[in-house]
Amino acid sequence: MFFVAAVGLGLAAATLGAFAGAYWWPLDLIANFRPQLGVSALVIGLWLLAARWRRIGGVVMLAALVNILLVGWLWIPRPVSVSADADPLRVLSFNILAANENYGDVLGFLRETNADVVFLHESSAPWEEAVATADLGYRIVKTRDQNHIFGTLVLVRGVADVEGFGFTEREARAVEVLLNLDSGKKVALLGVHPVAPVTEFESGLRDAQLNFATRWAASRQEPVVIAGDFNAGPWSYAFRRLGARGDVVDSQRGFGLQPSFPASSNLAFRIAIDHVLVSREIRVVDRRLGPAMGSDHFPVVVDLLIG
Repeated sequence: MFFVAAVGLGLAAATLGAFAGAYWWPLDLIANFRPQLGVSALVIGLWLLAARWRRIGGVVMLAALVNILLVGWLWIPRPVSVSADADPLRVLSFNILAANENYGDVLGFLRETNADVVFLHESSAPWEEAVATADLGYRIVKTRDQNHIFGTLVLVRGVADVEGFGFTEREARAVEVLLNLDSGKKVALLGVHPVAPVTEFESGLRDAQLNFATRWAASRQEPVVIAGDFNAGPWSYAFRRLGARGDVVDSQRGFGLQPSFPASSNLAFRIAIDHVLVSREIRVVDRRLGPAMGSDHFPVVVDLLIG
């Protein structure tokens, strides 16, 4: 039981440490795994209590409760009142993986989903060509610099201004779409793909890129949507700062946890790093993950009401 107790205390320490991601980047990575921490701590805590290790078992059960509450919050609906003439908007965000060659499946999914705005992250030259020749009925905007492997490909219907902010490692890795809605109102969308925080340096870049999205959201007068592969979970410090300072909310609210990466793994090992955040006045009608189509990510589709 000493080993079980040590594991339980480790889970409790990780639960607490994950709140300190602003101070040490590995702790922010741990925050991505709060569902796994919660379930593991619950099992270990019950085991310890059954073995009459009540004090340590109680500490581990408390850690389980903290994680379960943080994750369970995503199932609480967020009521939003919108006018009867609110504009519907469907947004699709998908990290297609530059090396992915499942063109037919992805193009078929794009036709079937029929989104108003599509962000295809990690879009390489072959993907740009495949989409351009598929006759999908979109205006297609490339953000990839010719000297780089990939960027984010934007597909949009309707009248829109599109501006890229660069997709090199040190740039914002974001693209803005200012879309005119049928009612005459506008909505501002930002497609983002920060770098993966696998080292201290890259974690700093990721945080700076999400901070760019934070400043962008806070500066807009229109309702905003931020969609992409954030390389950060809902409990990451950088993600929470974006929500608080950018005054945007997670579209998972009311729909529960939808882990999107890695698509090839068992559900128990997946984490939620693909997101759509929206202004508080936008109602999320539906949110869902699409199928696995050769990428290591699942696509995210949201139906919104704006107005």
